[in-house]
Order: sequence, then structure tokens, then C-alpha cells
Amino acid sequence: MKLLPSSYSNASSAFIIPHYSEDMDRMFIGDTINGLLKQTDSDWLAIIIDDASKKITVRNYLKKLREKYFPKIQVIFLDKNQGAGVCRNIGVSVALKQRCQIIHFNDADDISHPERVRIVKNVFTRCPYIGLVYSFFTVIDENNQPILGKKIPSSILEILESLTKSQPEGEDVWITMGTDTGYINKTSATSVRTAFAYQCPFPNARASEDFHTWLRLSAQGVCFKYLTSIPIQYRVPRFMKYQASRLRLGSNNFNKIKVCVDSDGFFKAIELAVARNKIKREEIADLKARFYRRLIRTMERERELSLVEQLTKKLNDISNKSSFCLQKEITYL
Repeated sequence: MKLLPSSYSNASSAFIIPHYSEDMDRMFIGDTINGLLKQTDSDWLAIIIDDASKKITVRNYLKKLREKYFPKIQVIFLDKNQGAGVCRNIGVSVALKQRCQIIHFNDADDISHPERVRIVKNVFTRCPYIGLVYSFFTVIDENNQPILGKKIPSSILEILESLTKSQPEGEDVWITMGTDTGYINKTSATSVRTAFAYQCPFPNARASEDFHTWLRLSAQGVCFKYLTSIPIQYRVPRFMKYQASRLRLGSNNFNKIKVCVDSDGFFKAIELAVARNKIKREEIADLKARFYRRLIRTMERERELSLVEQLTKKLNDISNKSSFCLQKEITYL
């Protein structure tokens, strides 16, 4: 992997775009790049990290893209497939070396709103206490046509439904996300100050790595801001039953990984919050119980009965331990 020297750009914003494609005919990165070129504020660069795409035609396309737009658009080719989270971490490191102050995450098949750079920069400039901005999103198919209602995959619809009810903002958003809403922000709809993105890298996981990161960012004290004015277009092609990451892993494997990654992210967030004196240790059991109840609802919606059973057992174990500790305290008194 060859990194680029830091002198190539002085842009204040960087779009970080992990990319992987097995089929030249099913690439959407052209639409993604067009979305960037339509930005009303041109103060940006894009860093594409190709995650070892197998087809030479795909790699050649990216090389031509780099030749045409470099240094505005930079491309890094990985030797082996490592997952979107690792790709984003690499992109953030490159952006940091090039002194970009803002990271816009943007997956290779999604389309950013043309005002994204301008509006996010304005928010971060006016409000130095805000560290992360996320926005609403709409769902489109392979032809950039909107997908509505029940035609949207259940896992995506759950996020949209949560956003219509609640848009958590401020500090300690991780508690609401972990115990009530679940996911609120798609990665492509999220922008972060570069320093925070670098200090809180994505875990090396193939599913839910973004949720893990948002939980930890919030628990470290990063303030979240929600915007309605710059919705991104999130792509779910009609010829794909699920989004790409879920399709590659298989829905059941995806959900198994999600349960583990979500749990690890929330429990790490708890420890970070305890270290900052934001919560007390006696609150942990209740937070974990609320987290499991929320995750059970998601797995019930996904009809993952085996995972529901496992999570219910964990929930009961926490409840039993809490009751036992309370009974000991009463007896002692």
C-alpha cells in the first residue's frame, strides 16, 4: 500500500470512500464522484481506498479516475481485502497527514448532498463544541430512483423510523443509541472532525463497525448534531435483497456479528463514560439490561429467534444478579 505525500493538497475537508467491487457492470462509484463534483464548496479532496477488488477492469477504472482528477481525487489500492472499517481508518490517517480538518464518510455507492461540504464546514466553524454531524437519508435503487415504504429493507427501515421519532443530539448520545433508538446515522451521512476520527478508529469488524465507533465517540465526550438540510442518497439496488455488507456475509452471519460488535461497542462506551465520571458503576447493570432489551427488539424484527433466545438469557442473567445484589444489601441492612 502506497500512501501519498502530505504536500499534495491543502483542502480542509476529505471524503473517505472505501471501495470494493467484483463486477464492473455493478459499480456505482461514478455516481458517487459526480455527487462530489457537484459540491457548492470546492474545498475538498476525496480519498478512495480500494479493498483489493478482484477485477483488473475495476482497478483500471480507478486508476483512470485518479489520473484524471489527481490530486483532487486520490486512490489507494490495498493488497488484501480488510473490510470497510480498516479502509476508513487508512483514509483518515492519509487525510490527517494532508491536514484536512473535516472527514466526510461516504461509501462508494452513496451520493452526498451538493451542499454537504459547505453546510458541515459552517456548523463546525460556528460551533466549536460540536464534533460530529449526521443527517437524514433517502433510499435509492440502482437507477437513482427512490425506494419507499415497505420496499425498503427492514434493517434500513428501522433506522428511518427511529429518525422520524427521535434525533439524538448533544453529549452522551451513546446512551440513547444503545438503549432506545439503535442506529441513527448511516456512515455516509456522517461527518466528523478529523482529530476525533483519528483518535477513535473503526474496529476491525465486518459488520456494525460504524455503530461501535459512534458509541465510543459519544462516550468520549464528542457532541453530536443532527441536520435535515443535507440528506444523502443511500443506495440499495433492487437486484440485491440486502445492502452489500449483509449480502456478502449472509443475513444470519451479519446479525451474529452485529450482536457481538454492538455489545462490545456499548460496553466499551460504558467504561469510557465511567472513566469520565459521567455514570456511576451502580448504573451499569441497568444500562446493560436496557441495551439487551433494545437489541432483542431488533433481532425479533429480523426474525433471528436463536439470537433473541441468547440475548434474553443474558438479560435474565443481569436481572437475576441485580436482584441477588439488592437482596444481599437489604439483608445486610
